[in-house]
Amino acid sequence: MDEEHFLERAKQFAHRLAELQNRLDPDSYDLLLRILRGINDAIVHRRDGGSDGGGSVDVAFSPRDQDRFTPALGRELEELTSLLGPHGLRLVVDFGAEQERDRMEVEAIARVSGMDPGRW
Repeated sequence: MDEEHFLERAKQFAHRLAELQNRLDPDSYDLLLRILRGINDAIVHRRDGGSDGGGSVDVAFSPRDQDRFTPALGRELEELTSLLGPHGLRLVVDFGAEQERDRMEVEAIARVSGMDPGRW
């Protein structure tokens, strides 16, 4: 990526982030910034020769954060990260333990309702 292209993308990133600060509620905007800091850490770690090679980073999400991380916020994050490199970045959102907790809760509800969760 040449310098002019880089500067244009950086301006677009800054402009988009400023728009989001005005449009999002403060908690959602703070979550977005935490995720972006995590992405920055992953980029720096990979550039510095981090051992994982993939530049991955985990951003801790509370249950409230998970509620705030809507598909719309995910799309905004995707748009922002597409401006960070010549080919953009690939984001993977994994709620891991949260998914397991949800599965167990659904199974408990099924059992209370008289259904056998082992049959599905």
